[in-house]
Amino acid sequence: MMHISCTFKKTNLGMAMSLKRSCTSSSQEVVLRDEDLLTLILLRVPRTRHNLLKSVSKQWQCLITAPHFRNLLPPLRASGLFIQVPVEVSSGDNVYFVPLDDPRTAPLFRNLEKVCILQSCNGLLLCSDALRTHYVYDSSTDQLASLPRHGLDTGNGFRYVGLAYDPSKSLHYKVIAFVTRRRAQLFHHERDFYVYSSETKTWKSSVQSFISGPGMYFNDGVYWKGRMHWLSSLNYVSEPESALSECLYFNVDEERLGTFPRPPIRVWSNSRRSLYFGESEDHLHVVEARPYANSLSVYEMKSDYSEWFVKYRIDLDPISRDFPEIKEKDMFDEENDHEPVVNVLSLIRRENFHEDSFAVLEIPGKAIRYNLVDRSFQLIRDFGADLDFDPKINDYSLCDFTACQYIVNLNV
Repeated sequence: MMHISCTFKKTNLGMAMSLKRSCTSSSQEVVLRDEDLLTLILLRVPRTRHNLLKSVSKQWQCLITAPHFRNLLPPLRASGLFIQVPVEVSSGDNVYFVPLDDPRTAPLFRNLEKVCILQSCNGLLLCSDALRTHYVYDSSTDQLASLPRHGLDTGNGFRYVGLAYDPSKSLHYKVIAFVTRRRAQLFHHERDFYVYSSETKTWKSSVQSFISGPGMYFNDGVYWKGRMHWLSSLNYVSEPESALSECLYFNVDEERLGTFPRPPIRVWSNSRRSLYFGESEDHLHVVEARPYANSLSVYEMKSDYSEWFVKYRIDLDPISRDFPEIKEKDMFDEENDHEPVVNVLSLIRRENFHEDSFAVLEIPGKAIRYNLVDRSFQLIRDFGADLDFDPKINDYSLCDFTACQYIVNLNV
């Protein structure tokens, strides 16, 4: 009887295991057949795993690379900053990484030490070297891809002005540049656009061009909503109704020029230190750090390009109480404190992750993370302690830092 009982138990166990396998197999088949359910599951997988998952099957590869799937992905998240200091300021390395969330985040950036950072866009950086060779740097793989020189790039009139990359639409990037030709009118220039595509690996001329008059300058372009944007200056009050009254954008796919309103700030200096213009999680911002101001206003552009509005205000008085070095001394009166001097290195939006948005501010010698919601702040980098500054330079406020967001590339 014992033998029969054991046999019966083993049989029941085998049937249970077989039934479990059958149910599991059946559940897997249901998931695999239901693309909507599979999409919801894959959307919860970290972006860095998507490339591996594409090798599972042709079905998964088609699903992950489909535009619909990419449009459902949350915005790309900046997890750190690459900060580059001028070579003349530091006698050591001139590129440093500042993590914004996990202090253990430490990407490779050996190849970044060889070049000068010009602009960042969704995980890629536009760079150049001393020989005027331009590169696109992938911060997720530490790889530099050199751009071929254009025939018109003689070093006098050719300028690289923007990197356009949106991994939610395509894994290929474009670089926008223009040639400047002086016209007969004094101080007027004609600018012709050229576009480089990583897909074709060639430059092509665009049908678009425009004429800029006196007072129009172009700092770093910012890519937003498929367009490259530039803020124009207006130094000459004698031309209030000219094209200078608006800023320009270049629709990358359509190769079409358009205008958008100038922000309600002065936008007159070419210095990176006086102006922050950038994009974060599909929001376009501009901040002007006026000398000796007690507060900063963060402006955001409406998605329909109708107007700029004040999104945040940054009160500098509490920061100056905790960090007195933010106030510069009068060189002729050491006992007289001036108002705070500050620079905006980056602005990070975080609403999609149920976290507070924040700004990274540079005061002389330090970087501070400022919470834009509860207005708390904390020191995240002491450049005076971390960097091997040239002892002949004792004024850190002269440092023209370049800060670019580190974003894990979707194509990793």
